[in-house]
Amino acid sequence: MRCIFSFTVILIYFAVVSSWATIINIPGDYPTIQQGIDASVEGDTVLVQPGTYVENINFNGHNIVLGSLFLITGDTSYISQTVIDGDSASSVVTFENGEDSIAVIAGFTIQNGYANEGGGIKCDFNSNPMIKNNAICENVGLDSGGGIYCNNSDPGIHKNTIADNWSPGVEVGAGGGIYCSNSSSFISDNIIIGNSATGLIGGGAGGGIFCIDSDLSIINNTINGNFAGSQGGGIYGFNSGITVNTNEIIDNIAGESGGGIYLFESDSAALFGNRISLNNASNGGGIHLALSNSILSNNIFDNNNAGYYGGAICCEHSDATILNNTVYKNSAQFGGGIFTFYTSYPVVTNTIFWADSAALGGDEIGGDDASWPTITYCDIKGIVWPGDGNIDADPLFRDPDSSDFHLMSIACGDSVDSPCIDAGDPNILDYPLNCAWGLGDLRSDMGAYGGEGSLSGLCIYVVGDANNSGDFNGLDVTYGVTYFKGGPPPPYECECTPGNTWYVGGDVNGNCSYNGLDITFAVAYFKGGQDPIPCPECPPAN
Repeated sequence: MRCIFSFTVILIYFAVVSSWATIINIPGDYPTIQQGIDASVEGDTVLVQPGTYVENINFNGHNIVLGSLFLITGDTSYISQTVIDGDSASSVVTFENGEDSIAVIAGFTIQNGYANEGGGIKCDFNSNPMIKNNAICENVGLDSGGGIYCNNSDPGIHKNTIADNWSPGVEVGAGGGIYCSNSSSFISDNIIIGNSATGLIGGGAGGGIFCIDSDLSIINNTINGNFAGSQGGGIYGFNSGITVNTNEIIDNIAGESGGGIYLFESDSAALFGNRISLNNASNGGGIHLALSNSILSNNIFDNNNAGYYGGAICCEHSDATILNNTVYKNSAQFGGGIFTFYTSYPVVTNTIFWADSAALGGDEIGGDDASWPTITYCDIKGIVWPGDGNIDADPLFRDPDSSDFHLMSIACGDSVDSPCIDAGDPNILDYPLNCAWGLGDLRSDMGAYGGEGSLSGLCIYVVGDANNSGDFNGLDVTYGVTYFKGGPPPPYECECTPGNTWYVGGDVNGNCSYNGLDITFAVAYFKGGQDPIPCPECPPAN
């Protein structure tokens, strides 16, 4: 079992709970969790003492907070000590009566569920709970959603460990870790590890996450060591608008296509700022795009492998936009860096292809006779590719063997400047890569740390962390109130455009500013409301 819980501590302060709410203690007031839920009314908290509770619980439309002692202590050891065990009888936890974001489950180990859909947690019929700070492990969703199942529901899935769940599938299993259909979930800061989707006939899809007809925000997760029998070892998307930002997608396997990610008919999908590494598949070791004109920006693809086509990227009937990526040391039989086929014409700009290999042709770039990318302002090892601004020069990464793909820069104390600095498309500008954010003239760099995306990509922070402690808790609310009363400003800031200071950590409602609304939003969050929302991009100059 890999239900080892290592979350940033978030204290839920009962001082902000409305005075009319009741705390129901389990087993002090009622012997079972279900009895506590049934006795509750909206706004109540059902607080569960350590122990193993062999139950299959249903919120039954109650908008309440259900939590272990983690809620009031912030002690993550209570998560492993407070177990809801489904005893292989059905879903461990069910939301199917229109619960909203006031309904919260937090601080439990949820295990041994066994159901057709949603072995661990099932969300259906417009149920939108908050699922956070749990360990959801070793559950089985026979058809879909080994760990979590979402259908016509928009839950927030935040800071959970989702591990070793399985969707075996009589025909095709879908979503070993998470399954979403017709949903708009916000999936952030989770560890999604060791889940699998298989199938007796058609393999399985979406070892870590499966989505169909959905709009998902997949942000800042670790998606590691998942397996799909057919497509999408880490993530599978079909006809979905997926935003995949700042995740680590590492060491996932697909039996056929898309070791890290597989996207099918998903034109509105966008990947920004991800590390996609050490994934394996027959085609598209890092990512396989099929009928998907997606956007890939500011990602690092390194050490992925494909048995046949496209070690890092495989485009099939897809005209993707590939901007400011770093593609390094990937391997395949054809097209170690990227392979295009079946009338695919991606546009590739400001991207570095270096040290990739292909045993049978196209170390960096390969394609069939009818499919070749348009490439400009790229650094490609072994050839100066036809097109404006292309070069063949060692990009001088700072330490690629230690996964540091920043370009060497004299301004940062290196002995030389990378030839990829200010060698990108002059129409795509970014701040210089130096050791003082926001100083100097605008320029255009190649690679994952250049381009327009880098304006927000270089602001790496904990959402809500106004006091720059590395955590988001009640002290940040106190700090913000003090600031608005004339105290010191948040210590961490970004100048995304000249003269425009953005206190990034304090912004929790996603509007790229910091004001009293963020305090209101933060207090609501600690009462069980909506999770913090990162600013999607740097604010415009004004």
